[in-house]
Amino acid sequence: MRYYKRSHVHYSKSAMKIIALVFMLVGVTFLAVGIGFAIHQTQLKNRCTLEVNAIISDILSKDERHENDDGHVSYSTVYTPVYSYNVDGQLYTTHSNTYSSNIRYRRGQTIQIFCDPETFYAPNDTTNTILTVVFCGLGGLFAIIAIVLIIVLIHIKKKQKSGKNFAENELYEENNYPYDE
Repeated sequence: MRYYKRSHVHYSKSAMKIIALVFMLVGVTFLAVGIGFAIHQTQLKNRCTLEVNAIISDILSKDERHENDDGHVSYSTVYTPVYSYNVDGQLYTTHSNTYSSNIRYRRGQTIQIFCDPETFYAPNDTTNTILTVVFCGLGGLFAIIAIVLIIVLIHIKKKQKSGKNFAENELYEENNYPYDE
């Protein structure tokens, strides 16, 4: 008498395809955003070549509202420096678009920036670099997971086409069958 060992692992290929597609879409989206941050930062560096000393003339603050799932509301204050600098006798005053909960600067502090002169780049502001790394890292991770899922799906499909799915077709003779009847 012959017995066949059956695999008890059931793959839902359509579910795996959907999961792979979602991971790939999220990964590509995150990578695109990260690359967008990197391109913007590079263009800003290339455009802003005039080195000037800027004075932190003010610190802007704003309150941010945070609400959790339980409905609890909290507030935090975030800050951004206001830069004032002179180019060819013209005074420019501007601030960064990024806010932080840490005050890294103080009024009157002088820092080096690069400008064109209306747009500026502050080399010590690492916000765009951090965002680039985070988005590209997460995007790459999601894309790798999607690629692994796709490879697994291809491997399963090849096994099914060849008809040699070892787990489903392993033949046992009666005296070698591990279970008693």
